[in-house]
Amino acid sequence: RARALARRQEDLARLRSDVYRSRVEAARRLEDEHSRAIRDFNFQRGALVLLRNTAIEKALNRKMRPRYLGPYVVLARNRGGAYVVAELNGAVLDRPIAAFRLLPYLARRAIDLAWLDSPDYLDVSTARLREMESAHDLGDDSEE
Repeated sequence: RARALARRQEDLARLRSDVYRSRVEAARRLEDEHSRAIRDFNFQRGALVLLRNTAIEKALNRKMRPRYLGPYVVLARNRGGAYVVAELNGAVLDRPIAAFRLLPYLARRAIDLAWLDSPDYLDVSTARLREMESAHDLGDDSEE
């Protein structure tokens, strides 16, 4: 009994490393199997994007509802990987948007974004914008 208790810490450490190794292997295998479907667009400042309307996904009457909202303009990406986006009229959304909800918007003709460099056009202060950029938030997917 005493020997078994002495080996318990070693056994727990070995089990912990085995579980971690299998989790890493499963994640790698998932990425390999779904490499065509998993995409990280890595939008830059000024990119036009569509926002997936996740509010309708659980609704029963979603058939005629818009699946995507937008277009929106990417202002920045925060440290957590979520994007700070604004409408074309300069209204900044109140919280960062999770990366999985954004898709690139393919405009049929050029959209003038000259206002993007003007700090007076956006409806939030520069300090609030910097605060949203420095957040480690992953996005708004947990609230919906």
